Amino acid sequence: MTAPAWLEVLNETLDACRTHGRADLAERLRRRRDAPTGQIRLGVLGFPKQGKGYLLNAVLNAPVCAVGDAATPAVPTEIAYAPEPAATLVGRSRERIPVAVERLTGELGARPAGTLSRVEVGVPRELLSAGLVLVDTPPVGDPRSPRTAAALDLLAEADAVILVSDATAPLSAAELALARHVRTWCPHVVLALTKIDACPGWRAVAERDRAMLGEAGVDAPVLPVSAVVRQAAAKAGDAELNARSGFPELLGWIAEQAARPPEQSRALLAAVGVRAAAAELVESLRDRVDAVAQDAGLGQAALLQRAQRRADDLRRQNTRWQNLLSDEITDLLSDAEYDLRERTRKIVNTIDRTFDEGDPAKVWDEFAPWLDNALAEAVDVNYTWLADRAEWIAQAVAACFGAQYDRALPDLRLDGSGLEYLDDVGRPKIEKFKIGQQAFTGLRGSYGGVLMFGLVTSLAGLPLINPISIGAGAAFAAKTIKDEGGMRLQRRQAVAKQAAQRHVDDVFLRFSKECRDAIRVVQRRLRDHFTGLAEELADELTHERETILAGTAERERRTGHIRREIDRLAALHQRAGELGTIAGRQQRRELSA
Repeated sequence: MTAPAWLEVLNETLDACRTHGRADLAERLRRRRDAPTGQIRLGVLGFPKQGKGYLLNAVLNAPVCAVGDAATPAVPTEIAYAPEPAATLVGRSRERIPVAVERLTGELGARPAGTLSRVEVGVPRELLSAGLVLVDTPPVGDPRSPRTAAALDLLAEADAVILVSDATAPLSAAELALARHVRTWCPHVVLALTKIDACPGWRAVAERDRAMLGEAGVDAPVLPVSAVVRQAAAKAGDAELNARSGFPELLGWIAEQAARPPEQSRALLAAVGVRAAAAELVESLRDRVDAVAQDAGLGQAALLQRAQRRADDLRRQNTRWQNLLSDEITDLLSDAEYDLRERTRKIVNTIDRTFDEGDPAKVWDEFAPWLDNALAEAVDVNYTWLADRAEWIAQAVAACFGAQYDRALPDLRLDGSGLEYLDDVGRPKIEKFKIGQQAFTGLRGSYGGVLMFGLVTSLAGLPLINPISIGAGAAFAAKTIKDEGGMRLQRRQAVAKQAAQRHVDDVFLRFSKECRDAIRVVQRRLRDHFTGLAEELADELTHERETILAGTAERERRTGHIRREIDRLAALHQRAGELGTIAGRQQRRELSA
């Protein structure tokens, strides 16, 4: 046996709903497909206090539904034909609990919330004998409330819907939105305008409601009714009063729904459900296409521009940090040498003053430790200053990278403190003026004095050696010793200065070489560290650009897939429209990608 066309279209749409994650639409279509045959379900929907319960009781001429201040059931109440009045509470686990009709309201109030799925009521009414089931729903309200969800769940299986609104005011925006939603999912809708007996201006309200429904594209007649007049007519058996209640027109509309051919009705309901589900899916897919297009448009351009800016910044950073490092290292070399030279120059000045005034033979033992300590202090201060300056250079170069530098600085500790390169000053060869040398020098000077003054006094008849010549010899001896001592002191001072200055020069040359080597080590460490960082940033930038380009291809693929899905859903929508046309309904606007 060949499956009907509407079933094929419905199944394809149901699969599409599952594919796109719309389990709610899939469940609604499944229930529409699996709805039991031989039964016409007519739902009654409305906001609170609109007279929905009075309407149903008046339709049935029986107090089936809660009215007035009685608690309204939070689950649908299905009212079907039964030879005798009966009521059954159906739990969430499909357990069935029979209750007396007259105790139904009390039983519902005693049940904990969420334990029931529906209430079934049977009444002996001819209207229901052909398989018509009236479904009283909880009042519609907050879209997030379980009551509203339970009420709208009716649309999955309803063949027709009665919307209830009282005549005290025209349709509100929420009521109009509800009517539009119901008409989207159900082809047969009527607006029952209740409480016309209490609203003298109900005719104007009815006209206003018709106009609003027409402007909203909701094909639904408006039937003014009065449950109070209906009940009064029933008690009085007054047919004319019953006609004035408006219920004969409403009952005629209900009978028309019950008399529809089942197969034609199922095809039409399937077509309406498919078109509604396809329209919702297409709308959500269009939103996704728009989002992808926006992401691929402004977002894509922004990402590429940002990547380009980062590339430009990276090039400027590379130039800046390389120039800065080179300049700072050159300055550091010059400054370190100047600092060491300045410190050693002061030491040399002190050496000169020391040996200009002092005898190295007497002060050398005290001078040598001072010179070693002074050189050690100069070297230590210079080395410490060098290390601090290297740290400062590292921080200055790191600042060139800004927020992109998120790691620790390299280890720039110098090997040793520089003191290990110092040697103690060597004691120069200091010639002392010993006693024997002084005696020999004095004897040599006295000989000349005695000889010179002895010859002079011999002219006066005195012998060569006389008191005068002896005194002159002694004077010449003393002078000779003094002059020789002075010359020897000057030679010792010169030797000591030369030795000390040569030691200072040696220290300067050796340590300045060590400083230059240390600075070069710092330069290489910083260069390697920041070169590695620049290469990592360049690699990240390249990867980011590749990701952006790959994302573009992925977005294009996703967009193409979504557009093909929209085309497929539009085709289903059109096929469903053709089914609606076959079933005698006017075809509406079709979807397109």
